[in-house]
Amino acid sequence: MLYTFLKLLLAHILGDFVFHPRKWADGRKHHIRFIFYHVVVHAVLVCLFFINDLANWWPDLTMIVLSHLAIDSLKVSLERKIRTRPLTLFAIDQCLHIAVLATIVGCYYDIYIDVEQLLSIENLIVLIAFLLTVFVSPIVLRVFFSKWARSREMEARRQETLVDAGLVIGILERMLIVVFINLNFLEGIGFLLAAKSIFRFGDLANSKDKQFTEYVLVGTFASFVMAIAIGLALKWMLASI
Repeated sequence: MLYTFLKLLLAHILGDFVFHPRKWADGRKHHIRFIFYHVVVHAVLVCLFFINDLANWWPDLTMIVLSHLAIDSLKVSLERKIRTRPLTLFAIDQCLHIAVLATIVGCYYDIYIDVEQLLSIENLIVLIAFLLTVFVSPIVLRVFFSKWARSREMEARRQETLVDAGLVIGILERMLIVVFINLNFLEGIGFLLAAKSIFRFGDLANSKDKQFTEYVLVGTFASFVMAIAIGLALKWMLASI
């Protein structure tokens, strides 16, 4: 089963990334033939990977190819309407493709999904920690900083940076801290703080703005404290089960 899924996944990676020229990726927004070129490459790849068992696999492979055509066509249609969310569309596109592969393999091997096992206490705890780290903590920090963020100086500073860059950096650093704590790699937190300090040092030194410096320091420590609290709570709860 795993071997079959890995073959399908390898064919998908080769078709979607290795043998997908930039000209096709850009051209499919203007002409549908580039989508068909791309789907034909996928069809050839999956057929090559299952050449010795095509008699049994051709209905499933046909379903994979057709679903790929449908998903990519939908993505191109959404790209024309939603131009500001390329990463979101890319992530959804890839998740749908992989979900199709997993479903095909699951149906072929008659895999039964144990919902109780899927919603086990351990998985629920990890899921809650993930949601706290990625979705809840940014909102808490935004509320915490609301009294300073409205000032003209801070608003001007925020306009000088990339859109949502600080949000993404904060989420990534908190996820790394939670992972480091649960892997007992506490040194990683020190390395992370040192790396962030090095990159921030130039901005703070050049700005000569005490308010901005304090804002960055408070934000960094508040983010780290929240991530450490989530990481320690996750570790303790998993150990207590």
